[in-house]
Amino acid sequence: AGRAAQDRFGIDEPVLGALTDAMAVEPGSTVPLARLIQPKLEIELAFVLGRTLVPDFYSDEDILAAISEVAPAFEIADCRWQGWRFGVGAFLADNAAAGLYCLGARVGFDPDRLPEVNYRLVHDGVSCGEGNVLAREDTPLANLCWLVRRLLADGQRVEAGQVVLSGALLAPMDVRAGEYRLHMLGTELALVFRQ
Repeated sequence: AGRAAQDRFGIDEPVLGALTDAMAVEPGSTVPLARLIQPKLEIELAFVLGRTLVPDFYSDEDILAAISEVAPAFEIADCRWQGWRFGVGAFLADNAAAGLYCLGARVGFDPDRLPEVNYRLVHDGVSCGEGNVLAREDTPLANLCWLVRRLLADGQRVEAGQVVLSGALLAPMDVRAGEYRLHMLGTELALVFRQ
């Protein structure tokens, strides 16, 4: 959860949820809205670990050196609480509203170029959001490093091949039927929702 969500819940660190293989949606596929409850679309950067990190202390540079690839991603947040009204306890009980996710084409990771990444989201040919990674207060790299450290502090390993989604780049938006296309990292990620 980004800074706005932290302020809303009165917490001083991000909130995390687990995404599993069963939640993955293939790029270009169609998702029936009836499968979801109250979906909101988030665009994110996904980081792929190239090597395993075991519980220990790692600098930001150490963590970034373990990343091999980055990809554009959709996360479809889906809340079980009516009207998205809940406190932090309910949010955690709902796995941080994790619903589905879709990963785009992976490209080699270069931490020096990442702040220059621009993105644009289009729904049925109409632009509905754009920006630059650098414009965020809670940058994807800061969120990535926080999450990895949090998991390691809890005694978990972060395995090679695991994917970390680093937080919404735009405010989550209600999902509408139609086709969404995300332009980022020189690639395009598409996903269709139908009634």
